[in-house]
Amino acid sequence: MTADHFRFVDFTEHPFVLLVDAEGNAELHGDDQICKIKAAAILSVIARDLVAEHGPRRCSPSPEAPQWERPDEPLIPHAGTLDREAQLWTDGTGHVWNLALPWQDNAGSTWQWYGSLDGQGAPLMRSNDWPEPQPLDALRFLRGPMSPVYRGGAA
Repeated sequence: MTADHFRFVDFTEHPFVLLVDAEGNAELHGDDQICKIKAAAILSVIARDLVAEHGPRRCSPSPEAPQWERPDEPLIPHAGTLDREAQLWTDGTGHVWNLALPWQDNAGSTWQWYGSLDGQGAPLMRSNDWPEPQPLDALRFLRGPMSPVYRGGAA
């Protein structure tokens, strides 16, 4: 599983997610969806197991350690589909977006669908931080990753 590359997390299925990048920076998402004590207990078990597995040796990545780069995930124009009644849009890569929820970009702007599509069939999203609506596929590419917002905070 360590060689897999994940692009999209369904926060309905996984409401508590820890993301760690190649430099060791961590983001905890969904900590408002789980009891803080339970989250801390889960993380302490993970920490204990990792420390035990590492052993007494020094911590240094080998020079041969691969540098993971995220390959572009091109969207196929006109390949998205919209279920207007359920407010679900499937983009050209097969990811399903719940348009009933607001979405937050990596800069902290929150975007909401207002019912319109662009000329290629992508949902047009509005934000108080931007004067013009933007297509969701462009937002995902330029300002991603995008995270759904639950109960007033990013998941």
